[in-house]
Amino acid sequence: MRNILTLICVFALYSSASMADWKLYEETYVKGSISGSIIKDTIIKMKSGSIYQVYERIRMRVRERNPDALILRDGKYYKLIIDGFDEPLVCIQLVEPRKSNRSKSTEASPDVINTYIYGDFEGWEGETIFRLDNGQIWQQSSYAYMYHYAYHPEVMLIKISGSWKMKVEGVDEMIDVVRLK
Repeated sequence: MRNILTLICVFALYSSASMADWKLYEETYVKGSISGSIIKDTIIKMKSGSIYQVYERIRMRVRERNPDALILRDGKYYKLIIDGFDEPLVCIQLVEPRKSNRSKSTEASPDVINTYIYGDFEGWEGETIFRLDNGQIWQQSSYAYMYHYAYHPEVMLIKISGSWKMKVEGVDEMIDVVRLK
């Protein structure tokens, strides 16, 4: 992994007495590009299959491609030390990393759906309906307005505490959705 020495140095720096309960959980890297604002509730997908949601209030602008990451754990909280980020992110884990056994299973978690929006995406405006490439149809269930144009963007739906949230590639915010079909 590139820049692993840098990450190890950062890990050593953050291993002071005040951080004594943080234990190394995994070494991985962020899947794909991560750019824009990192704020509370931002979703971050790792190459290992794990998915994290930023838990603490933070505001940071980033632009990195597949940055290396050290993940530390202290109980239910995770600290992501990501190459190129100004400071670590305190997160909760939404999806555990895939097991590294030799089975060829590629099943995703039933609480995560990765697909694409069919055709044009122009944001949401209250009760927007989203048709997905996998045949599913979802509707916005929380009021929010956001405009962002993209053709056939990748979308991730995540079940969190019993309700579904949708994260569209290139959009910082997530919205609540319900499945219609």
